Amino acid sequence: MMWKPKAQQMNTQVRILKRSETSVNGAPKIRFDDAENPLELCNWKGKGGTESTQSGTLVVEDTAEVVMWYRADITQKDRLLLNDDPELAYDIIGPPENVEQRNMYLVLKVRRAVNT
Repeated sequence: MMWKPKAQQMNTQVRILKRSETSVNGAPKIRFDDAENPLELCNWKGKGGTESTQSGTLVVEDTAEVVMWYRADITQKDRLLLNDDPELAYDIIGPPENVEQRNMYLVLKVRRAVNT
């Protein structure tokens, strides 16, 4: 029996950004650019967040689980923008899960860390 996500509908828009690294004076410079066909619809389920203080700085950590149609180009180095909003950038935690290796669904765990 094939696994189907509990996601009733995939109606949350995300923008997929690909990570690229270049060396500038021996130090890595990281930038994120749009993936090919960057806009995708998914089911976004927030998992809540925590607040902590590190080195006198308030850190808010917000996590979510994302279910979307399979895309072979998504890796754990990529970033998602929730609702195409640059203020809501989420990094992928761990490798994306290709459910049952069927190339139908992709499950991602994402984290947003905000320093204020």
